[in-house]
Amino acid sequence: MRGESVAELWVVLQEYEGLPPEYNQEVLAEAQEVVEHYPAGRLQLCAVQLRAPLPDLTEKSLEENFRTIRPERLYVLEHRGLAQYTTEGYVAALSWLIREREPALIVTSATANGQDWVPRLAAQLGLPLVARCLSFRLEQEALLSLRALYGGRAYVQTRMRLPRLPALVTFVPGTRGIPPATHPPRGRPPEVITYRPPLGTETFSQRLRSLAVEAPAAEEVELEAAEKIVAGGRGLGREGFAELATFARLLGAAVGASRVATDRGWVEPERQIGATGKSVSPRLYIACGISGAAQHTSGIREAQTIVAINPDRNAPIFALADLGLLGDAREVLRRAAELLQEETVGT
Repeated sequence: MRGESVAELWVVLQEYEGLPPEYNQEVLAEAQEVVEHYPAGRLQLCAVQLRAPLPDLTEKSLEENFRTIRPERLYVLEHRGLAQYTTEGYVAALSWLIREREPALIVTSATANGQDWVPRLAAQLGLPLVARCLSFRLEQEALLSLRALYGGRAYVQTRMRLPRLPALVTFVPGTRGIPPATHPPRGRPPEVITYRPPLGTETFSQRLRSLAVEAPAAEEVELEAAEKIVAGGRGLGREGFAELATFARLLGAAVGASRVATDRGWVEPERQIGATGKSVSPRLYIACGISGAAQHTSGIREAQTIVAINPDRNAPIFALADLGLLGDAREVLRRAAELLQEETVGT
């Protein structure tokens, strides 16, 4: 912070249905590494939480937010207009806190909400922004970052001079995976400081009104946030993806694909997993007709359980899999879908 020997790095926490999502943990882990490698004196890791006025934070609530790494401070911004996410509310509240505290760097996950309020905050305050980073480091007068270009087919390292601070960064979710929980978490419990920003009713736009929150179908969930993924490759064929989608819907899983499948137009490019696609960290990953080239497996190394279905017993994917099924992926998926449907009818 200006005027003090200790600068602050903020991680703005996000919530989903009132609970802290897993990607908060990986942003905190990345930010902790930045703090540890900061060359120009001491950098303090702080978290920021925006919410409606509630009773004091409980120890359980702190454990849910900081299961792996504990920041030194937690700034809680309370206002009744922050009960639900709004662009105007987040920008106004964070603008006020930035003027109060003057941090060195502000980081959040590049979710739909994060990519909404961060650029607006940068434009309003005239601050530098690096969006969708895969990694970043803070020097005394510069921000170093790694980003993907051309849909992940190329990477660029950038060095942005910071004539004035703070700078803003959004971090691609799923990039480094969720760090394992530690007991107790690293660090002491954070010092909790509550602020009530003086935001007027005019801050919260009446042009938008929240009617309801409807969860998408499992197969439409963004890959980075999916707990189950069923992915197909060359061995599945174009027609096989219809059967894969049926099975994924019954399983409550998202649909993924290898680069070959997306290049041939069998699946939209947003579903590609691998070095030139997305990195994922689901609890269950089922690879169907995917050989297991390094380009693809680099994107699934954070998956907890990997099941591979392939007719080639020498396919490299089996070396990475926790369970391997030797056979035609379409036949296996068809039979598995029948079993799931029978189980659903039976219940």
